[in-house]
Amino acid sequence: MKVSDDSLPRKTIRIMEAVAPHVDGIGLSEIARVTGIPKATCYRILTVLEEDRWLSVDPETRRYRVSFGLVAVVSHMLERGSFRGVRATLERLTADAKETSGFDVLGPPSITVVIQVPGPQLIAQAPRPVPRTQSVWQTASGKAALALLSREEVEAQFRHAYEMERADSPIPFDTFVDSLAAVRERGYAYAIDELEPGAAAVASAIRAPSGSVYAVWVGGPSFRITRERLPELGALTNQAATEIERLIRIDEGLVTAAS
Repeated sequence: MKVSDDSLPRKTIRIMEAVAPHVDGIGLSEIARVTGIPKATCYRILTVLEEDRWLSVDPETRRYRVSFGLVAVVSHMLERGSFRGVRATLERLTADAKETSGFDVLGPPSITVVIQVPGPQLIAQAPRPVPRTQSVWQTASGKAALALLSREEVEAQFRHAYEMERADSPIPFDTFVDSLAAVRERGYAYAIDELEPGAAAVASAIRAPSGSVYAVWVGGPSFRITRERLPELGALTNQAATEIERLIRIDEGLVTAAS
């Protein structure tokens, strides 16, 4: 029996997905806006999640974040099964590209870095926390992930956020969506000097049978990740994405480890 999208379990999952990317916390009103769940319902669910120590709330700012206890539980999973395979794939990608690599999860209206393997050359790169939430518009992983969605999905899930976050951008939302066709044709996305000056990245994305969208990327300073290197790095991220897609299908029980 299919569980209704409006059921309490589904609402709870949507709230956890809204809170998880925000390492500095997120307020009740923003959670209600992002999830589309009435504020009163959000508050009841958040209160239970806080009482059961899945979430914590800052007593002064009233911003919610994933609790340390839950992070500790989940961190053990990252060393086992498919998660360990994803990290091993990223380690090979880092070794081949000689740059930092990472694995992101798309969660409208942003994308979250959940695993990162530092490259051997950290000149001009400052270490960054993981997990961290990033823009889908100005990152290679975000653009690669959006390119796997239908135009209708991008419209429904991202138009409002684009128009709010990029109100001063000279590029209209529809023009941005049109640009994703080139990403699909090329097979990978790139971003140079977009998220921040001097930074560049290349990414390939995966859409799991469950519908979840992930991205694999390599990133570094733009004086190393030049336009001439884009096809080489795109081939590497495509290969890593193919390997990780198989791990995800194993995790979802669609293929066996021996197949």
